[in-house]
Amino acid sequence: MNPAAFKLYLIWCLGAFLSGSIPFGLLLVKLAGKGDVRAQGSGNIGATNVMRAGGKALGIATLLLDAAKGFLPVFIAKKFGFAPEFLAFVALAAVLGHVFTPWLRFQGGKGVATALGCVLAYHAPMVVPAFGAFLLCLLVFRYVSLGSVVAALVLLLTAMGFLGAWARLPVQEGMAQWPILAWALLVGLVIRKHSANINRLVQGTESKFWGSSRNV
Repeated sequence: MNPAAFKLYLIWCLGAFLSGSIPFGLLLVKLAGKGDVRAQGSGNIGATNVMRAGGKALGIATLLLDAAKGFLPVFIAKKFGFAPEFLAFVALAAVLGHVFTPWLRFQGGKGVATALGCVLAYHAPMVVPAFGAFLLCLLVFRYVSLGSVVAALVLLLTAMGFLGAWARLPVQEGMAQWPILAWALLVGLVIRKHSANINRLVQGTESKFWGSSRNV
């Protein structure tokens, strides 16, 4: 890769990182006069905790905006003609921005909604198996955290082609290792951010999405 192209890629990734770093959940709850979402519930700035702190409307708005901030940088880069091998790293940068937002001392959310937006812009069929796995886990076990972790793992399997060619990564022959690396890092990041939830699931103390108090 020549230096000019590398510099251009870095600029796009920086733009995606900044897009992902916008803490919509925190901003919406504050603008609604509901206080600091980080001081409520699980302390997370994502849609589930926003719903707890500010109601369903704010939670849905946060989900859509968090997805949009992942969708837009990947979608725009795709429209500019960047190859899928590079788009995967734009997606990774957007999720990194959400998880390590510089405006909150690099403490952000868990990246699920932003990752969803990235995948929709990157290659929408990849979403189908992961979303199905999420819904199944949520309906059967009622744990958002479990659904998110399982969906992330299914997304990686889909990207690698284990669930069929119809949903796998649209990359050039011989180049698949690079986007798979990016998606593997993205999935690993999302799962790592759910480590506390995983510990509670193992211990049987994780709260469910409906019923008692929640820690998602």
